[in-house]
Amino acid sequence: MTAEDANAKPWLRNLPGNFSEIIQLGFAHMVNDIYFPILMALQPVLITTLGYSYFQAALLPTMHSLLSSVLQPVFGSLADRKGLRISIIISLLLSGCGIAFLGLVSNHYYVMLGCVAISAMGHATFHPGALCKVDALATPGTRGRLTSLFTVGGNLGQALGPIVGGLALSYGGISSITWLVIPAIAGALVLMFRPIPGVHKKTVVTSASGRENWKPVIFLFSGATLRAWATFGAMTFIPTFLVLEGYSLIDATFLVSVMLLAGVVGQLLGGSLSDRLGRKPVVVATTFAAVPVFAAILVTHGALLILFIILFGFLLWSSFAVTISMAHELVPTQIGLISGMFMGIAMGAGGIGVSVSGIIADHFGLTTALATFPVIVFFAAVMFVLVRYSPEKIKTPGD
Repeated sequence: MTAEDANAKPWLRNLPGNFSEIIQLGFAHMVNDIYFPILMALQPVLITTLGYSYFQAALLPTMHSLLSSVLQPVFGSLADRKGLRISIIISLLLSGCGIAFLGLVSNHYYVMLGCVAISAMGHATFHPGALCKVDALATPGTRGRLTSLFTVGGNLGQALGPIVGGLALSYGGISSITWLVIPAIAGALVLMFRPIPGVHKKTVVTSASGRENWKPVIFLFSGATLRAWATFGAMTFIPTFLVLEGYSLIDATFLVSVMLLAGVVGQLLGGSLSDRLGRKPVVVATTFAAVPVFAAILVTHGALLILFIILFGFLLWSSFAVTISMAHELVPTQIGLISGMFMGIAMGAGGIGVSVSGIIADHFGLTTALATFPVIVFFAAVMFVLVRYSPEKIKTPGD
């Protein structure tokens, strides 16, 4: 990169020499995360074609989120204490095979739950170890950007998932989901021939008040959990909402993918701004701004509806990598555990919330269930406001 490029693109300044490792981790994250959103694309088919209830359909992503949430902190703690990490290649194969096999067992609900559990195992084993590597590469001045690059890989996977799933369902029916094992196999082969190098963990220096940093982490974690509820709820129910509004299945899943792609842009911008303007202001501002935007989705039509769906994705996803960076800075001695909490437990609890939303939809209608999401996002923003976060008082690794 030339000096002119750096001046023209301030986001790229001060990136580490091993920047390629972040790109590799982001690629692996993309492949790993492409499969969970396929469960969202399956929702209309499960409900309208196969006859499953809203609750039964929503329980599939809930099972994935719940099992992943339980296992991620366990593997994160093992990574912190023992250096134990499961191969990313194995993680990719578990994630892909579990979802792909749904195409073979769609008439056997409990077997479907088992397949989702296998996929969740792969999902859970990937994140803590990978984020430990990201932390080892990061500095206080680049943490937001590097974390956002890694998490954006997951966002790209989430964005591709509904498109791939929607195309497969539209042109081949639910049995065609089986062919979606191909990305996992391809990703595993790439990593076999170009393995991600190991990264030695930096020496961690803790402050005398390091233990006190857990209190703001609890507020941060609570806000992240509520945000996950709204995030997964939107991904789960907006496709069905759009189908009921008259959109085709392929158009509905495409719009959700566009929403997630907007989230990719939001994460990159949010991570960069947090390095320059501060993490908490970015998190609070974008989360509060998402409240009226989602409310507008429920009362608009046509181009405005599409615009608000895209804007909601941009705003709500902007804070995701930033909250992980904040948590890493607050408790720098337990990166694996913190990563498991925020990418595991918070996500899983948000997934449980989706089941609650499914029950509300079954009893009071889908629109009523969706109308609760602006309230959920508002309380997430309140939790973020309550986080006591003073970067100048935080002792980070390498300081």
